[in-house]
Amino acid sequence: MKRWLAALLLLPGAVWGEPVRIHDLETGELAALRERYDFWGADWRAGYAVFDLDAGQRSKLERAGFRITTDLRRARELADWRRATEQADLQRGAGTIPGFACYRTVDATHATLADLAAAYPDRATLSEIGDTWQADAGAAVGDSIGVLVIRNASSPHPKAPLVIAAAQHARELATAEIATRFAELLLASADIDPDIGWLLDHREIHIIAQANPDGRRQVELGAGMWRKNHNETACAAGNLSGTWPGIDLNRNSSFLWGSFSSSDACSQTYRGPVPASEPETLAIQNYLASVFDDQRPASDLESPAPAEARGIFISLHSFAEMVLFPWEGLGGQNENNAPNHDALAVLGRRFGFLNDYAVGRWQLLGPAGGTAVDFAYGEFGVAAYTFEVGTDFIQSCESFEAAVWPDNRDALLLAAKAARRPYLEPAGPEITALQVAFSGGVRLTGTADDTRFFRGNVTEPPDDPVSNVVEMRIALDLPEHLATETWTFPVAVPGQQADFDLLLPLDIPSEGTLFVTAVDDTGQPGLARVVEYTDLIHANGFEAETP
Repeated sequence: MKRWLAALLLLPGAVWGEPVRIHDLETGELAALRERYDFWGADWRAGYAVFDLDAGQRSKLERAGFRITTDLRRARELADWRRATEQADLQRGAGTIPGFACYRTVDATHATLADLAAAYPDRATLSEIGDTWQADAGAAVGDSIGVLVIRNASSPHPKAPLVIAAAQHARELATAEIATRFAELLLASADIDPDIGWLLDHREIHIIAQANPDGRRQVELGAGMWRKNHNETACAAGNLSGTWPGIDLNRNSSFLWGSFSSSDACSQTYRGPVPASEPETLAIQNYLASVFDDQRPASDLESPAPAEARGIFISLHSFAEMVLFPWEGLGGQNENNAPNHDALAVLGRRFGFLNDYAVGRWQLLGPAGGTAVDFAYGEFGVAAYTFEVGTDFIQSCESFEAAVWPDNRDALLLAAKAARRPYLEPAGPEITALQVAFSGGVRLTGTADDTRFFRGNVTEPPDDPVSNVVEMRIALDLPEHLATETWTFPVAVPGQQADFDLLLPLDIPSEGTLFVTAVDDTGQPGLARVVEYTDLIHANGFEAETP
């Protein structure tokens, strides 16, 4: 049935609206509806999108031919949260968002990051990168935007950057917690897990856990579906016109600004009056410019970043269980893919394998102009991604702990590993199992796998670069590109998934760290996996001191 979208220019949904499922939308229809209504997310497996609609909006869309059902589960969760916010004064000060013991407040997030910087002074530094709109306007409730930088300050080695920004949209509860927990994980594990510890010597990980603290504070105070920042001059009437004030910070970036967003100040996707009008946007853009090298001419949309470009930017959002990448702000199909599309897709599908998310550019949610991801890739050529995590804005703590956090934790660890060569090394095999033992010398056994890609229901190019694993490379104490002592071994039985059993030379030092890399039959090495062998060898008597 033909649907006359041009006739459906209505005000956005009410503050406490009814969540509904709109079924079987084509990509263009979804993109058009996202500009006009309060879009929450999508379930690509079940084939529906979630919107917040009032009765009049729903009726109009149904008359236009859309199949709409009430989302009973999310309606129940919203009602539960509404009751929790009514009791918020009784819970305030607990450090978590009312009704959600797993999600830290803005203040608790800042306190955690400050505690980490104090506990790990040689590995973590907390600084402020700019003010929010409220702070810039001189309001007492305004905040500064903080960034925690994690790296081993005493390491002399080059450090490729990974930047993670979370909670640009205030109501997306899980995102700030993922970023904060990732910081905790890196610092707590560095001395006990060599496959994490080496990252602090060779990577610089920047975590902006609360990119929109003004907006998040409104959520904490009871404005549960607040999305935008708290610019009081934008839609100043606020909920009198059916929405909250503010500007959508993920439509406000200066790259591809103005398309696939709204010029209506009361829309949830209002892009602002000019590019980068908001202090939050400027703070992040200026910070990215201080972190990333300029590796791509930003004056056009067709010049690629070099294959050897370094750096990754990840913007955490919710919800849809998707990994998206540039160009987010262009319509069309494959003709408008980014010049580094194939390499972006390959790394994205590595993420997708770990978090079980659909991965694509244009087949999933449709375009959105002025996003932080397009800015990071467009200006600097870094590999940039949006993670649409989970299945709800108000993700239950049970599902967050069971799936959303662990699945995305592993994807973020992969991003940290890939930050030096994000357009190359993800195409190589991964080490999925690795053991070290003493058997007449140092013996490494394990499995390398070149099939770990997942894209969901997306058919965008390229084909997955699946090849046979043919070779193993071992480097002592440093990554292969820095190491002075390396060894190469053929795989006994090459295959897309290949086991290996390697005996290192007898003159290897009695203790050390091994960087293990698999190579496929195209000559492409994958990402290293790291293991220490000190304690094991001494425990087995190798090179032990004579009594």
